[in-house]
Amino acid sequence: MAGAKHGRAPEMKGLDGHALIAAFASGVAWLGENKSIVDSLNVFPVPDGDTGTNMYLTVSAALKEAQKSPDSNVGLTADAIAVGSLMGARGNSGVIFSQLMRGFARKLHGLPIASPSDVGAALQEAASVAYKAVMKPVEGTILTVARMGGRAAVQAARDGRDLLGVVDEAIRQGEITLGKTPDMLPTLKEAGVVDAGGKGLIVFMQGFAMGLRGEKAAPAPRGAHAPVRRPAEPRPAREEIRFRYCTEFIIRGERLNPDAVKGAIISAAEGDSMLVVGDAGTVKVHVHTNTPGIVLDTCITYGSLHEIDIDNMQDQHDEFESASDSARPAVARPSPAPAAERDVGVVAVAAGDGVERILMSLGADIVVTGGQTMNPSIQDIAEAAQAAHAKEVIVLPNNGNVILTARKASEVPDLSNIKIHVVPSKTVPQGLAALLAMSPSAPVRENIEKMS
Repeated sequence: MAGAKHGRAPEMKGLDGHALIAAFASGVAWLGENKSIVDSLNVFPVPDGDTGTNMYLTVSAALKEAQKSPDSNVGLTADAIAVGSLMGARGNSGVIFSQLMRGFARKLHGLPIASPSDVGAALQEAASVAYKAVMKPVEGTILTVARMGGRAAVQAARDGRDLLGVVDEAIRQGEITLGKTPDMLPTLKEAGVVDAGGKGLIVFMQGFAMGLRGEKAAPAPRGAHAPVRRPAEPRPAREEIRFRYCTEFIIRGERLNPDAVKGAIISAAEGDSMLVVGDAGTVKVHVHTNTPGIVLDTCITYGSLHEIDIDNMQDQHDEFESASDSARPAVARPSPAPAAERDVGVVAVAAGDGVERILMSLGADIVVTGGQTMNPSIQDIAEAAQAAHAKEVIVLPNNGNVILTARKASEVPDLSNIKIHVVPSKTVPQGLAALLAMSPSAPVRENIEKMS
């Protein structure tokens, strides 16, 4: 995505807290507008197609925290952004972004207003702190893009550029560096893509600059975040996922030492992509491992555990490998229609060709495109139930927000001759597990009990 077109805004000599929130909000909106593009580039460190989504969730949490108590003091506002990004960090890219914000806030701490030199120094410190947080920093990633952008920002400030000039120069150098990431990281070159995390950072910074100029980066309309793939040129490299479970949580306690927690995890469990960051009261843990239980057992000795999230990255990888070529609306896509009406059909809700194929291979007859950001309508599910050509239809919502919609579908008049049963699956993995538990020869009621 090219940078946004713009005219020259009035010279900006300083950044206060309110301007920081406005610019940050613009960055969040622009990343939200383009996060599916970032997702489609994701092949490192694990090709699971969620970098843009994780970064968007992270910056959204940071913005929410800053908006709780808006302040004209830029240092206090930056501190709130840093806290929010740490608490809301999702995935490897999200945790790294939280450390960028930690470094950014560190340089602005105590300042009522930030000069162009202050902002340049903060961008450089952001990269420095993020590098230190990663156990084994890899060049050709978001770290490299942030470092080169920060360096350019410092030089721009020395050259007398105003605030917008400093930010623009960071973006310009960041984009140049992003274009070189395939030459730094073989995985990217093999896949024919630039680094997803670096792209996400540039997209966010572009939105940030738009906010400084007073330009509007409006949130994307409903359905705009469906999976997007590059044209079918080089396919993403198929990587063996050595450590299957992305394990994330927060430790709350007293006198916590992130380095001690990290050491304990290393001693107790194998893993990679480890990030353990925070302070004496709160520590965020992110690690890829095959033994998440051991990691949790180790860390619970340090304090209470919160916001525990364990994702099977093999499932995410399979979905990404087969992600659709373009965004599609929430419509039912049936398997070949049967010649005659059957006793039982299955309708599932999911986004992405990879998940769709897995669901259908396990017994789903229809998959309705939908999920967290594009919930299907009652009519979508009703039409899918009709297309299943069955007397009774089992519906797998695969998202907590879709369960009520699925139940309401049974009230559609046109479905009076079809009995709908909703198995309240809240996630795609739960839906997959439900299909695995289903026996085609068993009565419907027995299957529903097994699947629930």
